[in-house]
Amino acid sequence: VVSSHISRCEPNKRKTAAATTTTKSETEMSNNNNKHNPPIFEFTSQIQLASFLERYGEQLLRPAQARYQHESAFEKEMFEFYTGLQNTDSSIGGMFHSYQPLSGDEVREHDEHIYTQEIDPYILFVQCRLSKRKSVEEDQSKAKLFEELAEEMLHRRDVSFFALEAANAKSCSGWFPKMSDGAIAVIRVKRGVDYSVTTLEKSNTSDRSFWDQRQKRVIHNITTDWNDVKRRTPHALFIPTEYSKQEDIVSNLTKFAVIHTTPTVMWFDKNRVAQLAFPKYRTIHAVLFIDMALGHERSKLPSSTNHVQNGWPENLAHSPETERLLLDQQRAIEMFYNAALQYRTHHKGDDVVFLIVPSSETRILTTFGVDLWTPLDEALFGGVQEKKSKSSEEGIDHSTTCRSESSPMMPIMVVTDASERIGKQARRYYLCSDDIFAPSDAMVEHGGAMKSFIDEVLDDTAVQFVRSEQRQVSTEHIAMKSNVTVVTGNTFQSLVMEREEEHTMLLMKQSTCGHCKRFSIFWNEFQTIIQALNWSSVINVCKIDVSKNDVPHPQIDALDLPSVYYFPAGSKETPIEMTPKYDKDSIDAQYQYDEGLSWVTSGYDVVEWMMKQGKLDLELLISLDANKGNSIEEDITIQ
Repeated sequence: VVSSHISRCEPNKRKTAAATTTTKSETEMSNNNNKHNPPIFEFTSQIQLASFLERYGEQLLRPAQARYQHESAFEKEMFEFYTGLQNTDSSIGGMFHSYQPLSGDEVREHDEHIYTQEIDPYILFVQCRLSKRKSVEEDQSKAKLFEELAEEMLHRRDVSFFALEAANAKSCSGWFPKMSDGAIAVIRVKRGVDYSVTTLEKSNTSDRSFWDQRQKRVIHNITTDWNDVKRRTPHALFIPTEYSKQEDIVSNLTKFAVIHTTPTVMWFDKNRVAQLAFPKYRTIHAVLFIDMALGHERSKLPSSTNHVQNGWPENLAHSPETERLLLDQQRAIEMFYNAALQYRTHHKGDDVVFLIVPSSETRILTTFGVDLWTPLDEALFGGVQEKKSKSSEEGIDHSTTCRSESSPMMPIMVVTDASERIGKQARRYYLCSDDIFAPSDAMVEHGGAMKSFIDEVLDDTAVQFVRSEQRQVSTEHIAMKSNVTVVTGNTFQSLVMEREEEHTMLLMKQSTCGHCKRFSIFWNEFQTIIQALNWSSVINVCKIDVSKNDVPHPQIDALDLPSVYYFPAGSKETPIEMTPKYDKDSIDAQYQYDEGLSWVTSGYDVVEWMMKQGKLDLELLISLDANKGNSIEEDITIQ
């Protein structure tokens, strides 16, 4: 069955195929017209499918193994050391570490207690195919898409595809809703490792191995809970709508397959993993950054104590400090993996990408706001105080969220959520190395502090990190030449959201953006007009540099620059984006395209656009202007 990848069991031959482990006979092959069929197993009921898996599932499926393209022997050993592959049985899969730290005097020489560690599940895709169909063509199209998907996933031995050739909708009702012809269910079959813990026997001091300081996990059994199939509770469902276009079905099915076949935790690789981790439709990422440079450190131990390195990876440097730091990284990876397993089990409808990124991937570190280089520069070069002073004068914050002189920078965990915020305005949350190993309500086997942190982030109870310039210019200097209020990430709430009675116009720009510099001329003119009309008490004109600051508002994105948002008085939670001048619903709109803010040619265009929104009290504005002695022209001339 396995060696030939049974692709299709004909109804009258299904019983024979499921009851034997030999390859198909020549007669069976001729019955399939000698055509190559995709590896899809067909059954008439869920009971038959469950029985087949219970009997042959372990032969059909194999656990997924962590993969990484190594550029050197050093990288290979670091990868295997961190992921536990160095001393782990390959039949387990995932990230199972065969050793664990000694727990002190409480540990007995032989602990007979049996522990269970959850590991990567098997993934089943099941399609419901009804015999009575409205359209044979439509059904064949859905079946063909499913077959193409199965062929694309041939390289994944932990994923298998099945079809239920049901006589009626009732036969599929356990997993699928009624009238679900062509629907696809994803079932995650839980797997676990049963093990006990024992302390290794210590040998002579001269031959003592590094692993003598650890406890070995003795594997007793690797279990697969096939009852997940019998319970008929799919992890997710894909139901193509009747009137969907073919290209939409293909696109949605592709997304569905990518999301539900993604390994529990991926080790970042820019050549392969990047495509799975960062497509546009995957908006929530939990990333663990680990230090790959620690193994490069030179050992400071005298040669007489080199026996401690026995059992240590050959290409990794060894010292007591290096050993402690490396094992902390390994422990963090294990906790991260456990937290990912728990999350995927209990949050079926959410898509979170769990990613481990080595410190050598500088581009990813920069994208997620992890700064390793500033502390190193400050430690290596003099004149640090002078540089800090200069930075403070410029109002730029060079610090990171996890900088401590007493603890290492890594491991560090970052969660970003862009599900409601596009572009650069994704919400960020950081868990520093000290907090990763802090006591938590969640058990270490379930992810410890990392699991609690992820739950808090997605429950919206964690403290969001807001990128901001280091300090706001003092109130005496807020009014610069342009008199435009400068907003930072930290002052957004006080200068924009908390001023409920003021109308706020906010320009989002970047210091290196040429279009932003051009638009700033009109923005300064707009502020001049507001002051000339004596409207400054009603309309607050602001600007923010989004290259240095986040805008902590769910309705704001900084995808296109420059951008302008209008926060009306009394309804700051629903800002209005300044859109092109033409009416999008007009007949002529089909001949137009979005040119951003290029239609603005003066500050008067901004005033006119504000008036059209219907949020301003015109009588109040007229009265304010009437109280002013000079005319608009005179005021502008003076300005």
